[in-house]
Amino acid sequence: MTPRIFVSFAALILLAGSAFAEPVPSPQPAASPTAITVTFWNVQWFPGRRPNASRGEENRQIRAVHGDLTQLNSDLVALEEVRDYEHAARAVKPLDGFKVDVCSNFPPREGQNEAQQVAITSRLQPLSAWSELWKPSGALVPPRGFAFAAYQLAPRQLLLIYALHLKSNRGEIREDIHIREESMQQLVAHMKAMDNAYAKLGALSWIVGGDFNTAPDEPRFAGEKTVPTLRAAGFRWCWEGIPFASRITIPADLRYPAASFDQIFFRGATLVKAWVANTSAQSSDHRAVNAVLSLR
Repeated sequence: MTPRIFVSFAALILLAGSAFAEPVPSPQPAASPTAITVTFWNVQWFPGRRPNASRGEENRQIRAVHGDLTQLNSDLVALEEVRDYEHAARAVKPLDGFKVDVCSNFPPREGQNEAQQVAITSRLQPLSAWSELWKPSGALVPPRGFAFAAYQLAPRQLLLIYALHLKSNRGEIREDIHIREESMQQLVAHMKAMDNAYAKLGALSWIVGGDFNTAPDEPRFAGEKTVPTLRAAGFRWCWEGIPFASRITIPADLRYPAASFDQIFFRGATLVKAWVANTSAQSSDHRAVNAVLSLR
């Protein structure tokens, strides 16, 4: 099954040469909001919180996620570890005006039967949206990829969104770091191409978020270049100056210490507020991260 993709006629001209499906008419942009609220959330194998979950486990997590999302009042919600397009739509079903703008169709990892997808959902009308796999680089084979969506919020005012779920730390740590660094190099290259294409339509605001499985101020990742590469591309970190205790996104358990792996970065916007939502442990082992950004 191919990923769900939406591309306007204008974007099709800009990105000629790429293969897309399901074109939609370019919307008449509404008045630009002074601010937009975004949420990025690893929803832990939604639905069920594990592969091969029972129907009861699925229903319990669905109810919990619905309860948490309705409290956030976001304009855009990006999800990691969602099973597929249909379940991404189910996750945001209680949110007025929301639909899935794009959901990836990444293949399962070797030895697994189910895959972890990344989705971008919103109450906005996308100008274009798609997902891409990371490309192998020699012996490095980064898992998954990214979801991307572009929105025209007003005449000559665009918002470009990337949702990521980078390599975990369950392998050899140096290899895991190199894989994340390679993924970020590919992402920055993609951004340069999108800048060349979409800048023709107006001013660009960018947001990159998701489960990075790393943090710029954790000692064990001190030499990692994943976040520095993004910062070198002009992106700012939403947790800058916020104490670690106030941005824990994965609470400690019996196996792992508390971590702040879920990130939001932005460019061409002003951060108004960023916070970690107190989402339920019944929803996910990760908490949702949120930001309000002014785009003018």
